[in-house]
Amino acid sequence: MVRVFSFIKNYIGVISGFIVILCLISFLALSARGKLITNQFLDPLRTTNARDEARIVGIDDKSLQSIGAWPWDRSIFAKVTDNLNAQGAKVILYDILFLESRSGDEDFKKSLDNSIAKVVLSSKNDNGRYLKSYLSDSGALAQVTPDSDGKVRSYPNPKIIGSTCIDTLTDSAFNLFTHKQFNCSTKSSYFRYPLNIPTVSIKDVLDNNIPAGFFKNKVIFIGSNSLDLEDHFVGMNGEKVPGVYVHASIFTSLLNGVEDRTLTDLYIVFFILVYSIIFSFFIYRAKSLSSQLFVSVGFLILITLVTLLSFNLGFIIPFPWFVFVTILLGGYISGFKFIKERKQNQYIQSLFSKYVHKDVLSELMKSSTSLRFDGEKREMSILFSDIRGFTSFSETMTPEELTKLLNAYLSAMTPAILEEKGTIDKFIGDAIMAFWNAPLYVENHTTHAVRAGLRMEKALKNFNEKHKSNLAVGIGIHFGNVVVGNVGSEERVNYTILGDAVNLASRVEGLTKKYGVGLLVTEEAKEKVNDKNIIFRKLDVITVKGKTTPTVLYEADNYNKDRLEIFKKYEEGLSFYQSGDFDKAEAIFKEIGDKPATVMLERIPILRNDKTWNGVWHFDEK
Repeated sequence: MVRVFSFIKNYIGVISGFIVILCLISFLALSARGKLITNQFLDPLRTTNARDEARIVGIDDKSLQSIGAWPWDRSIFAKVTDNLNAQGAKVILYDILFLESRSGDEDFKKSLDNSIAKVVLSSKNDNGRYLKSYLSDSGALAQVTPDSDGKVRSYPNPKIIGSTCIDTLTDSAFNLFTHKQFNCSTKSSYFRYPLNIPTVSIKDVLDNNIPAGFFKNKVIFIGSNSLDLEDHFVGMNGEKVPGVYVHASIFTSLLNGVEDRTLTDLYIVFFILVYSIIFSFFIYRAKSLSSQLFVSVGFLILITLVTLLSFNLGFIIPFPWFVFVTILLGGYISGFKFIKERKQNQYIQSLFSKYVHKDVLSELMKSSTSLRFDGEKREMSILFSDIRGFTSFSETMTPEELTKLLNAYLSAMTPAILEEKGTIDKFIGDAIMAFWNAPLYVENHTTHAVRAGLRMEKALKNFNEKHKSNLAVGIGIHFGNVVVGNVGSEERVNYTILGDAVNLASRVEGLTKKYGVGLLVTEEAKEKVNDKNIIFRKLDVITVKGKTTPTVLYEADNYNKDRLEIFKKYEEGLSFYQSGDFDKAEAIFKEIGDKPATVMLERIPILRNDKTWNGVWHFDEK
């Protein structure tokens, strides 16, 4: 639970933006305008395979010029019906309203009564009033209802007028042709336009100028396709489509089993939510701008393929709103990450700009998103340094002189650490604490740490020559496991390390004055050094106050043939010293005569009568 609250706290900004964008997109997708936009995106796909079962008999300009102005004598339709029956038509549907009495009704009525083919006449829903054909007791609704953008893409299922369920013209055609029956419903569906429906002029039907078998067992839609009769609508590409062609197209869609339905509002919101969560997860994990762009393009391709597949299965997915949510969320999360990373970079820069080398700082900027500052266990190399006798030395100088000299000293020591990829933890008066392998991982970091110590000794020599001083510095280095991270209060934090290894490194630095050497390293550190130009002298095996585990101390120096001989000679004497053969050890240490050897010579008289000697010297003071 704590982790959940911590996650929410750290990512409240991106979560809030996510919720706002999700609510906005869902609201727009579910609105009437949003659903219309979805349909407009899918309009180019609204095509279906042509069927041979349908035919259109058009009242075209050729017919009007030959027969005369509209309306016509009803005997003309009687002859059309007879001729279609003679050719074996199965179903004949008139997309023409016969609402009033007209000349030729008796002939037309007789033709209808004698028709072998099933004949369906059109009716009309006039604001709830059912207006049926004058020539029949029944009829089918032939009205076409465009969407709000003027395009005809949907058709009504059977309508309930009063308590009566009335089939549409196309439903009647489908029922009569397939001998199936729709359930009465008021819900609309979307249809698709076939590429072509065979069409002939009604004049050719009257003249029997039709190829044999053209109408046999077919469903015939009769209606106007002349612009003068104003029975035209807007198709998917903005073209004018005759109403009779709309009815025939719906019939074709029904035969093909194509019935596009939109998902329910609940499903739309659910799919947008799931898509947004998955997309946000991947876009947030993408580190670079190019990878974020790659993820966005990949998801756009994916949702396009899913939309096409779903559309082929008869389901309408709000494709444009998935595109918009991809663009908005992608832009928002990328912007959020940019701002967050910029703040992180500024924080890192302010935290480390004076404590790490500029090249390391550059790498920190590149790696900021993967860095951890909340504390982690890590193997590290730790360095402590301190000026010997600084307190008494400082009493001989004015505060101004002391501050100037100390700043100059620290400025001289700092490059030796930074150029070896170290991180300066802090300056404690004249003391320096530094570490390696954080915040960035550093290969062979202990080697860099020991090199830094040797460079500090060289820098001190140059400093003393320049400032006519005789400062002496002790440096201690240890390798071990520590906890590294931000430590402090809400108002002030410090990126530092904690652990026994830190304490031991500090103790080792303090021991340099005991042995009179400049640089001491532990055996743990010495074993990690990979540089043939650095030589080591095994100086002693000791335990410090509060510890029972022995620590092996080594002096480190740059390779020098004479120094290497002294180191080897000393280690020979140390082996005798540890085994209790003090006479041989004393002889060797007297021959060497340096400060560490002198320390050992001072101990030997004390140890000669120590029956408990095990080769480990114990320091009681810190």
